[in-house]
Amino acid sequence: MSPGIVITVEPEPSSAVFGDAYRAALRPETFLLQEIIELSKKVESAACRAFALNPTDLLALCQIMMGGPLSPTGLARSLRLSTAAVTTVVDRLEATGHVTRSQHPTDGRAVLVVPTSGSIDRAFETLLPVATAIDAALEEFDGRERAIISRYLEAVAARQRAALE
Repeated sequence: MSPGIVITVEPEPSSAVFGDAYRAALRPETFLLQEIIELSKKVESAACRAFALNPTDLLALCQIMMGGPLSPTGLARSLRLSTAAVTTVVDRLEATGHVTRSQHPTDGRAVLVVPTSGSIDRAFETLLPVATAIDAALEEFDGRERAIISRYLEAVAARQRAALE
């Protein structure tokens, strides 16, 4: 190397540098929302254990319980999965006693996926208490404050949807 030449090596960006920049860019409320998202993932994992299902199968079951019986094609559309993948999901749900396939009441060729009463009972025992506890937190706020909370959450949801497009 020639004298007088200085070579500077820039360090690779580290996760610590990113973490510092990330924390500096966000407000405390955003961190609280991220904590809620992380806790929601843990609640989902607990629900998967309670129903003895994987996350995709639990999502399918919840879709059917919340929206009513669906055709396999309708379920595939709502989950954004292929019909072949949904057939496998429905097969697993049926084998574990969470759903049944039944004839469509007006279209004799069509089949509907219907949750079993046992799964609905389990949802009342495991999922509803969590949802009602979250909902009860709103009792601490008056109507004006709830409107502000709703406006914020709607804006967050819109940005999340836009990020997925």
